Amino acid sequence: MRITYLDHSGFCVELPRHILVFDWVKGELPAGLDPALPMVVFASHFHGDHFTFELFRRLAGRPNVHYVLGRDIKKQWSRGYFAAHGVDSTLYEQLHFMGAGETLCLEGLTVSTLRSTDSGVAFIAEDGTRRLYHAGDLNWWVWAGETPEYNRQMTADFLAEMAKLDGQRFDAAFLPLDPRQEADYARGFDCFMRRTDTAQGWPMHFWEDESVFERLAADPCSEPYRARIAPVSLYHR
Repeated sequence: MRITYLDHSGFCVELPRHILVFDWVKGELPAGLDPALPMVVFASHFHGDHFTFELFRRLAGRPNVHYVLGRDIKKQWSRGYFAAHGVDSTLYEQLHFMGAGETLCLEGLTVSTLRSTDSGVAFIAEDGTRRLYHAGDLNWWVWAGETPEYNRQMTADFLAEMAKLDGQRFDAAFLPLDPRQEADYARGFDCFMRRTDTAQGWPMHFWEDESVFERLAADPCSEPYRARIAPVSLYHR
């Protein structure tokens, strides 16, 4: 398995029988991707830092590409809107829209979803050799400026989704580590790493503020899983 960071929340994962691309908005795919392998391209929700219509233009001409999109993308943009952005009817048949709690089997890959605490879904993808998690915007989004009621509801919603993952094994998990949350920047990352058996946790959604890597490495909360956090050096290959 080879993982390449693309930008923000975007990653490319090369598996023995698949190429997976998650929330690709900026950055370049690695050179030398095997054109014979099916490529499954994920977009967790419609926000502009997670989904762009450029996806379809960038991959035009590549064979055997499938798109797995949060259903809120379909709600935001109708079939006609896709067509207006150059997505013809043939390509539209390659789009698979998923809501929370659904499962899809595609090219030997099994994809399941969780409900985001913001918009769209989080993805679990497994091919029989590796099991991956991409959070999208499923995170413990508590904020110092929000009301106690909001933060209590956010906490309940996030923990309800995490309870579904207790003890589960992941070879890699891509998780928000957002410095905008100030003192709560690692709350969701920490909870996920403690409640799952994850071989490597990859921070994302850090808005190019790489100081969060050093901050988390020094944070006492990360002591139980510190050695399993992907280092910032892997983001600059």
